[in-house]
Amino acid sequence: MNVLERTRRVFTGESLPDRVPVHAWLGLQFIRTLVPRHIKMTDLFQMWIDDPVGTLVKYQEDLGFDPLLSTMSHHIGEHEVWARMLFPYFNTDNWDETITELDRTPLSRTVQNQINTPAGRGQYTYRIEGYNSWLLEHLIKTEDDLEILCYRPGPEHIDWSICCSMIDKVGNRAWWLHHAPGPWNEAVELRGFMALLTDIDDRPEFVHRLMRMITDRLKKLYWMLAQTGIQSLSMNETWVGAGISPEVYREFILPYEIDCTDAAHAAGLLVSFHNCGRGADFLEDVMSIGADALETITSSRNSGDFELADVRRRVGDSMCLFGGFDERLLNSDDPSKVQDEVWRCIDAAAGEGRYILRPSGQIFHANLRNISTMIQTAHEYGRYS
Repeated sequence: MNVLERTRRVFTGESLPDRVPVHAWLGLQFIRTLVPRHIKMTDLFQMWIDDPVGTLVKYQEDLGFDPLLSTMSHHIGEHEVWARMLFPYFNTDNWDETITELDRTPLSRTVQNQINTPAGRGQYTYRIEGYNSWLLEHLIKTEDDLEILCYRPGPEHIDWSICCSMIDKVGNRAWWLHHAPGPWNEAVELRGFMALLTDIDDRPEFVHRLMRMITDRLKKLYWMLAQTGIQSLSMNETWVGAGISPEVYREFILPYEIDCTDAAHAAGLLVSFHNCGRGADFLEDVMSIGADALETITSSRNSGDFELADVRRRVGDSMCLFGGFDERLLNSDDPSKVQDEVWRCIDAAAGEGRYILRPSGQIFHANLRNISTMIQTAHEYGRYS
């Protein structure tokens, strides 16, 4: 059974796979240990585009994983270079960007994007440190700035040929899980988390207007992503669960997530709801979205509040569970802890065939012997008769 068939069966629940799939999201720090150090990041990204099978797929096959391709749409201030290389825009006359490096140190860079539109000028600023980046200044500062968003290039202005070429080259060698913003995550990127929380109290209609604009654009993005031939979409809603009540979630976020998920399904995509933090209080609401899978199921032993066995009990076999393995154990000196963690995850979630063993977060640091133990244990213990 190839990786596409195995993973599709788990995502859909239509029939049992031969065994539990074992996926991973390899972090850039870890990938750097697999390639020559002299290769610049942009050159590495270009290698992935030109030869995904000989790079991204091979990295994972050599380690024993079922290869997972995690490309990314633009997340403002968070995923910039790689996303822009994959999905460049054309015909952006009404959205003129000037990108300026404001500061550079041996450890960081600060970058500002100034944007000119017929509705006025806007800007956002972000900092890159190592392999991470985060926003220092958000694009939407006042209600009037929403007019700027009207001129943001839509998905129809993306050159899709680069991504389609990668997908054609990969074929059935990997499962494609494209990482795209969810409506709340993009609202946070555009407006800022604390500002949005204040807006919910002070100007709720503004929040709904922002969420509606974002959702309508994301529905188009999801539809066009489906035309490329990818199998599934990871709807990034990392910020769900932080600092909001279930009541606020149901009023200001859930309806828009349902709208986006319905659009993705109508286009033929499978949807994985991505929450990599604290979302246990919202679990039943998340189930109502209709997503096919839930990720990353980060536990209270790490940075989240999920427990894999509890999540399985609450969702039954209605969703594929995608994660839950504590990736920090891969950097330990005791392979038996890795083996115990594999057993724990499979016992907790794999009984009905709707579980993918995957580290909750990216693998940044790992002992190769521990990865081998993880893979071997999962292949032996996670086999369905």
